[in-house]
Amino acid sequence: MRRLGVDSALLDWGEIAGDEWNGLLLGNGFSINIWSEFNYPSLFSVAQRVGLRPHLVRETLALFEHLRSSNFEDVLRVLYHSHLVDHQLGSPQVEQIEGLYSNTKNSLSAAVNFAHVPPDFRGLNRLNATLSEYRDIFTTNYDLIPYWAIMRDSRDFRDFFWGGDNSFDLSDVHVRSDKTVIYYLHGAVHLVEKPDGTTKKLVGAGFERLSDLFDLDHPEQIPLMISEGSSSSKYIRIRRNDYLRFCYEELCCLEGNLVVLGHSLHRDYDQHIIDALKRSNIERIAVSVWPGMSEIDIITFKARISRELPDKDLYFFDSETHPLADPDSNVDGDY
Repeated sequence: MRRLGVDSALLDWGEIAGDEWNGLLLGNGFSINIWSEFNYPSLFSVAQRVGLRPHLVRETLALFEHLRSSNFEDVLRVLYHSHLVDHQLGSPQVEQIEGLYSNTKNSLSAAVNFAHVPPDFRGLNRLNATLSEYRDIFTTNYDLIPYWAIMRDSRDFRDFFWGGDNSFDLSDVHVRSDKTVIYYLHGAVHLVEKPDGTTKKLVGAGFERLSDLFDLDHPEQIPLMISEGSSSSKYIRIRRNDYLRFCYEELCCLEGNLVVLGHSLHRDYDQHIIDALKRSNIERIAVSVWPGMSEIDIITFKARISRELPDKDLYFFDSETHPLADPDSNVDGDY
């Protein structure tokens, strides 16, 4: 395997761009580069802000604490099942349960609205063109940036939600080789899981109002987005859903060469992703590194990834030299 001395030097993307890079793995750094509001500690922390309307109330927070989870979908699922049981018992606590459910879902909606880039930001056409250069796109982000970029011209993209009611069908996943496919490894805000376990995609005219994604009239639709938690808890959740499991297995079986952009591959939160890369037949991996890191942090990062992926040819490059992470892509000043 290709191994150079571990130092703080970074390649320019242009030095390796001519190689065949068929795969792309996007992390939160990709989204932060476009919209810095994504750089929050967690969606759960945003939803607790007193200034947010609405925010999580004390009773709802107690439920998160009781479940030892910061994932909204865990709480929403428990409340949905509680509502079913309560109904069988004559609905003695229907008001309290519906109040908790409403607060959880509306707080999630408010937090996403607070943190998310507006749907009409500039650069979507350029993102569409660059993304179409890859065959397989994997993302651990829950945001709508890839979705909006793809919808600018969706003819060359596929997302596996072409079944009835825009649902995922594991028996129908064939894609022509000339199309770009996208996999939401941790779900996304526009994906929901129904009581029967099927996953569907919510569609709309650009989702100008992100709150439309959290329709309280459909409590049986639980947002499928693993936004928090340890790597082990994320992996357990992935195994419980056929769509997420399919996406993960596709990463495990990936061949060729992969670009990792804006992803820390953190052991605590992303070990399952590292394990998938180990299992894969990927030969070369180009890993982006933010040049704003200190020299010692760059060396530490490169050394850690080299230890984690000893059987892969690794190339560490300056993230800002990649067209998907160009600093000029930031739109903070536009709003």
